[in-house]
Amino acid sequence: MSPHILIDVALEGLSDDDCPPGNEVLVQKIITGMLTDCLITIPEFHHYCERLVRILQLRGRLAA
Repeated sequence: MSPHILIDVALEGLSDDDCPPGNEVLVQKIITGMLTDCLITIPEFHHYCERLVRILQLRGRLAA
């Protein structure tokens, strides 16, 4: 499966009401691991990190 699809699914999962606290750390590790393994580029890494921050801000899990 494409790394982009995996990251998208992980990020979308954070928006679910049933998503337990702390899953954002797992998603961050997925994104970082994909960059480390050269499966995504640095601009893509930044894009996914920005999406993660936006999701966490919307969920109230991150200070604005």
